[in-house]
Amino acid sequence: MKQKFAVITGSTKGIGRAIAESLLKKDYSVIINYSSDDQAYNEFLEKNNMYKDKIYCIKKSLDTYENAIEFCNLVKQITNEIYVLILNCGIIDKSEFGKITKETWEKSMNINLNCPFYIIQSLSENLKNNEIEGGRIILLSSIMGKYPHSTSLVYNVSKAGVIALSKSLVKYFCEDKITVNSICPGFIETPYHHNRTKESYERINNKIALHRFGTPEEVASICMEIINNEYINGSAIDINGGYDYF
Repeated sequence: MKQKFAVITGSTKGIGRAIAESLLKKDYSVIINYSSDDQAYNEFLEKNNMYKDKIYCIKKSLDTYENAIEFCNLVKQITNEIYVLILNCGIIDKSEFGKITKETWEKSMNINLNCPFYIIQSLSENLKNNEIEGGRIILLSSIMGKYPHSTSLVYNVSKAGVIALSKSLVKYFCEDKITVNSICPGFIETPYHHNRTKESYERINNKIALHRFGTPEEVASICMEIINNEYINGSAIDINGGYDYF
């Protein structure tokens, strides 16, 4: 049986890992990616050992144009047909306005917005080349792309750009029946938040109608719904538990 390939950037922990595991359970062959955390990668492999013949890994930091293109070339060596492309890799920077350096700005923009664009552009023919009619491109944005916080200006701008990018690509891919959407998570219980204090959690939970952080699996379920539903297109889908309703 021919393999059905999905590519996910930043996919050995947190939201990316949950998406990768959901796809493996649905019999996809999954090309995962990470930049440096070998321990997280090994834990991912150990947990998903039953799918080892369907897991391909590219260790590559997606922070420059050159790295993004090299990543795409390595993907093309694995397969020339992609059905699902998920751009999840991201970075958060909380430098204050007035103290944001050129390096900080460019690194955040490269990882969160520029490299996703380079990857989509480079792999577009591989998406169009799959034998299954249609395909899916999903970009991970953030609630901060819609409702920005003053403490994370660079992140907010880059994630707003992700939403604009996903909407701008819809018409380009529509003739090939490839949908393009973005997902905008709120506060999700990922390793990034593990060092928060109890007080910090409580302060955020008081702004969420459900009074809790979401789980990576809940975000992954939205991703799978987009993959399964060919009529979801050009959307920026919120999943935030009712953030800031109080």
